[in-house]
Amino acid sequence: MKNDFIDAIKAERKENGSGWNSVFTNTGKLLLIMAGTVLLTELFRSYGISSPSLILVYVLSVVVISYVTPTYLYGIVAALVSTLAYDFLITEPRLMFSFDTGSPITLVTMLAVTFIISTLTIQSKAQALLAIERERRAQLMREVTQELLAARDVMTIVKLTNAYLVSNLKRPVVFYTGDPLKPGFEAFSDSPDGRDTEIFDSDSERKQVHRIFKNGASEAEHPFDDTAYDVIYVPIESRGKMLGVIGVACKDMELAPAGRTFIHMIAGQVTFALDLQILADEQNNIAVEAEKEKMRSTLLRSISHDLRTPLTSIMGASSTILEQRDMDRPTVESLVKDIKDNAGWLIRMVENILIITRISGDNMKVQKTMEAAEEVVAGAAENVQKRFPDYFIHVHIPDELLMVPMDATLISQVIINLLENAVKNSEENSLILLDLEKKGDYAQFDINDSGKGIAEGVLENLFEVHSPEKEEAVDASRGVGIGLNICKTIVQAHGGHIEGHNRQNGGASFTFRLPLYAEEVADGR
Repeated sequence: MKNDFIDAIKAERKENGSGWNSVFTNTGKLLLIMAGTVLLTELFRSYGISSPSLILVYVLSVVVISYVTPTYLYGIVAALVSTLAYDFLITEPRLMFSFDTGSPITLVTMLAVTFIISTLTIQSKAQALLAIERERRAQLMREVTQELLAARDVMTIVKLTNAYLVSNLKRPVVFYTGDPLKPGFEAFSDSPDGRDTEIFDSDSERKQVHRIFKNGASEAEHPFDDTAYDVIYVPIESRGKMLGVIGVACKDMELAPAGRTFIHMIAGQVTFALDLQILADEQNNIAVEAEKEKMRSTLLRSISHDLRTPLTSIMGASSTILEQRDMDRPTVESLVKDIKDNAGWLIRMVENILIITRISGDNMKVQKTMEAAEEVVAGAAENVQKRFPDYFIHVHIPDELLMVPMDATLISQVIINLLENAVKNSEENSLILLDLEKKGDYAQFDINDSGKGIAEGVLENLFEVHSPEKEEAVDASRGVGIGLNICKTIVQAHGGHIEGHNRQNGGASFTFRLPLYAEEVADGR
């Protein structure tokens, strides 16, 4: 409390200036007010106002002088001058100092009263300044706390901390996020008005910071006489772990106790913010690892589910051929055809697995080039038509050429997966429609079939790898598998959207859209 009071007095003195200019200015204020008081009392005296009443005018002048000047000295001088002026100009006989019986008591009482009033006025000013400063600090700490807690990374916390310290202390600061004597350490310095920050780069200062990181907060203890140090350090420590060190330059610049208190308050908020950030990062890493583990388990379950039937079919057909040597040729050819079809399906399944592992990493980015969407659609439709000649695939493309930023192989796989899904859920000789058109800033791809549609229990989890409802709804010979999940993954990696629903006149419809414009497209397209 005492230190804060002294800081408030010093702040007021600084605000009102220092040196001979300040002395002349404040002395001029004193003389001007006293001259005005003398003229005013003479005017009142001419109207017959009694002498005891005029004492209050002099007391008022002392209060005014104490209020407009920065130190006790001017109030004391004003009290003495007022007492002597009252004795010389007001008491009888006038224009001379009186020492009659009773007069000294009046003068001493007046001097004591004016001195006490002057002292109380100065103190009230200091208290007001202190209250204003405390309110400013409280408001500043609220702002600092809000901004630090809103920060989403360590670098933002460091920049905010440096900015607030430089703004309020008007001196260079540095924030170490690592031991300066270890490889890869980081230190971020800032200063007001471009002032030099080389003070933080000396070997002695770096060794001091190293000792703080090694031995803890005890190495950062400094007395209030900060001028003996080039830099004072405040550690950022939580749960026995050093998170960082804040350094504030003090060479040739006195740092008041209030300034040190402010630094420690900021350090406390920074510790809390960094703690929250570390906990958030840990929780995020745990969530990511859990999601990866869930994805691995789901993928393995899906692969087991989808590979079991074709492998069983291949094993059965090949065993039959090997065991029954006397089978007629048409039967052998039929079994071999089944083996070939199942092997081809397994190859495409493996390709799907490779695709999903390729683009399901942390960045979910694909290498895109500008491709003619019509060519990709035609190639995918031709691929499926050759393998399923008993189905009719009708392709509709717009008259204008649609150039779309994409990975052509991946988008072709999406179309193939959706067409195979339509074939699988439709009867032979069914018509499957594949439409391409421009919708605003998107290229829209529609695949419609006239099959049995999508079971209601599957619609909600249509693009999940597997769900209990989906496993019950699919044909035992071929699972829905990871095909639709791959389609969703690829489309989203392109910045697009995919959806599926049942058609009113029967069958299912799948639609996906790709943006026609992309910020990043590979060179050489």
